[in-house]
Amino acid sequence: MRKFLLILLPILMLFSNSLVSFAYTSPHISAEAGILIEYETGTILYEKNAHQKMYPASTTKVITALLVLENANLDDKVVIDYDLGYIDGSSMYLKKGESFTVKELLECLLIKSANDSAVALANHISGSVEEFSKLMNKRAKELGCKNSNFTNPNGLPDPNHYSTAYDLALFAKEAMKHDVFREIVKTPYLRIPPTEQTPNERVFRNSNRLLWGQGGRNTMDYKGKTVDIKYDVIDGIKTGYTNLARQCLISTGEKDGIRVISVVLKTEGKNVYIDTRTLIDYGIDNYKLENVLFKNQVLGNKLIPLSKENTINYGPADNYKILLRKNENIGNVRTDINLSPNLSAPIKYGDTVGKIKVYRDNNVLSEIDLIALSDATPILVKYSTLNTFYKTGITLLKIVILCLFIFTFIKINKLYFSKKGKNKRKK
Repeated sequence: MRKFLLILLPILMLFSNSLVSFAYTSPHISAEAGILIEYETGTILYEKNAHQKMYPASTTKVITALLVLENANLDDKVVIDYDLGYIDGSSMYLKKGESFTVKELLECLLIKSANDSAVALANHISGSVEEFSKLMNKRAKELGCKNSNFTNPNGLPDPNHYSTAYDLALFAKEAMKHDVFREIVKTPYLRIPPTEQTPNERVFRNSNRLLWGQGGRNTMDYKGKTVDIKYDVIDGIKTGYTNLARQCLISTGEKDGIRVISVVLKTEGKNVYIDTRTLIDYGIDNYKLENVLFKNQVLGNKLIPLSKENTINYGPADNYKILLRKNENIGNVRTDINLSPNLSAPIKYGDTVGKIKVYRDNNVLSEIDLIALSDATPILVKYSTLNTFYKTGITLLKIVILCLFIFTFIKINKLYFSKKGKNKRKK
């Protein structure tokens, strides 16, 4: 029996190790390029040709939507007072004379993937597609995009209109900071009320079948099973397709407190959904976020001489989380607090009072501002106020004395000249 156990134990250990290895095996996708990032930290969890220039097709509209949210009022009216002419591909069929709010056009842009809506929004913000394209490229540089160039707001084919999986992930991450964007990209259906030019209600279904695709032709083979394309974990973002770009998709999903963003470029048919789910599942099944710091968490207090309160509380200006494998402990994570020297009143709630560094295994992970979580009021304010009153009182007293002096001087002069006059008359 003992010999049997000695033989069996190494086999079990080998099998156990193979399971761990399998759990974290990098996923396989059919797409020519792709990436998976964790939303909060921006950590890259998977990449394939992530910096290769690709045609982004209608995933371009994520950039357009971001610029709309940053540069326009959602309630503004956009009047189509010009003839848009023929615009290839998906459309909401805008007609001259129609008017919509910016938000309505934004919904059509992201849900219907309307190319004419993209042009209308570009004209509204920048006056022309050409000027809007300059704004797109400027924003791309600001976000740290490395290999993107945009010539239109909708992604229609152009040799000079290209991006990468990495750059598109950066845009998606930035766009997800806007609640309106999050709400729109997870909406399965859209209804546009009738207008004078279009008397019938327009009803559009989201081009992203991950939000609604169930049964029949809306199923796919995934990990040896037939499943619906619809996947409740996923709540956006944007599809894309042209003959050159083929199937493209930016997606996001959240489960168990972790959100990931995937980008899949140039694949075929339902593979765009299979690849996407493969990446999303890989992220949420294998990773977790652990809290290290909480925004406005009191980490300590500091004596502030000559202040009414004597001390201030301080803590981190932002939350900080660390990304770990599911089977991984937080490990050797520590923080180092560095308060600014010579802190003195006045200090107001929210003022920066130092820095806090987060280390793991002696490597700096991040540096976060420390802020005051209470006020420190100078105690001399009291005396300063009293001194002001004192000085004001002294000034007023001097004025009163001066007035009395002048008044007395005038009275004495009157009496003197009055007596002198009487004496002259007696003579």
